[in-house]
Parts: sequence; C-alpha cells; structure tokens
Amino acid sequence: MSNDASIGTRLKEDLTESFTVSVVSVLMALLALLALYSIELSVSETGGLLLALAVFIPYAYEQYWPITYSGGAAVVWTVSAALITMGIFIGTYQLAHSSVSVQYDGGIAFLVTVAVQYGIAAIFMRVYQNS
Repeated sequence: MSNDASIGTRLKEDLTESFTVSVVSVLMALLALLALYSIELSVSETGGLLLALAVFIPYAYEQYWPITYSGGAAVVWTVSAALITMGIFIGTYQLAHSSVSVQYDGGIAFLVTVAVQYGIAAIFMRVYQNS
C-alpha cells in the first residue's frame, strides 16, 4: 500500500480542506465551554458537547454534506450547525437527567446528538442528490 504523497502533504490537505469550518467549530466549542463553566457540569458531560462541536461538525461536513461552502457561507453554516448541536445536546441532557439515572445522562445526550447530526447530514445529502 503506497501513496505518492507524503504523510505531511496528506495531513496538510486534510486540515486545509475545510479549514474555515474546523476553526469556527473549535471557536464555538470554546464559547460553549465558557458558557458551561458557570453551570458546573461534569468533565464527561462538557467533554461530550465539546467533542460533538469541535470534532463531529467538521467531520459531518467533510464526509456527508454535499455542498462545499467557502468564506462567510462556511462560517454561517458552522455557527448554525453548532447552535443546533448545542440545542439538541442540552435538550436531550435535560430530558435524560430528569428521567434516567444521573450517571448516564451525559452519554445519552452525546449519542443522541451525534446521531441527529449525522442523520440530518445524511438526509440532506440524499435529498440533494435526488433533486
């Protein structure tokens, strides 16, 4: 298994392919961290939301989203995706916290959030391809 490009070249291409989306996702995760600091959630609960924001949004964009945006459109898309992700996570967390053991509420919120993220991206991709 040989590749013509070096590891450094491939890494640079992967990092710069959707650089705007990645940077804005990380910034939104940092803003969420500042907002959640006052609520005093546990590390696992906060980490789940940060992971969903900083890692899974750029991944869903690169792998499933059928349209490539640049500049301001990429920023708007990413901020919108981050706000939706935060809303889903916090809403699911509250529902799980009130009806399930406190031990599992962060994990349930994380799994539901990631499933909804990929579900929305996959449905949009399918609709976009069929139209």
